[in-house]
Amino acid sequence: MRLKQAGCSVAVLEARDRIGGRTFTEVRDDGGWIDRGGAWIGPGQDRIYALMDEFGVPSYKQYVDGDAMMYLDGKQYRYQGTIPLSMSPWAVANIGGVFLELTRMCKSIPVDAPWRAAKAHKWDRLSYAAWLHRNTLSKPAHELLESAVAGLYTSAASEVSLLFVLYQMASAGGP
Repeated sequence: MRLKQAGCSVAVLEARDRIGGRTFTEVRDDGGWIDRGGAWIGPGQDRIYALMDEFGVPSYKQYVDGDAMMYLDGKQYRYQGTIPLSMSPWAVANIGGVFLELTRMCKSIPVDAPWRAAKAHKWDRLSYAAWLHRNTLSKPAHELLESAVAGLYTSAASEVSLLFVLYQMASAGGP
């Protein structure tokens, strides 16, 4: 848009039948819709808010009514909040233990230069999925923690490095 405002001619080339990359809205058969990909912004994302203001892109409230639902290890869990506490106490404890370890690891990540962390080379060669495999003992806990990464990054846990995940968590203040 800035190029157009400067008088330049602009063409957008896209291999798909739509533009937007990983961000799109899926219209369901019942008329409802689901935002996919990078659909939400929140506190601290000042640059995207500034761009929205600059180009007149409106925002709208996100309403969360009812329970959340998740399928883990073939079981359905209805819950409110961020973790389905109706999971087995063992799975919830396993998630807590993983968060404690991730919190400890995040403290060693310099957010201005994550590649300088003492274990950066090792952690960058290890996928988050491989680390989870070694550090979760409960299948539902493992599935929940993998799906959280898929939801945040629209990538499988096997496609992102442990260093990247730790850096992202450290940048946000921890897991």
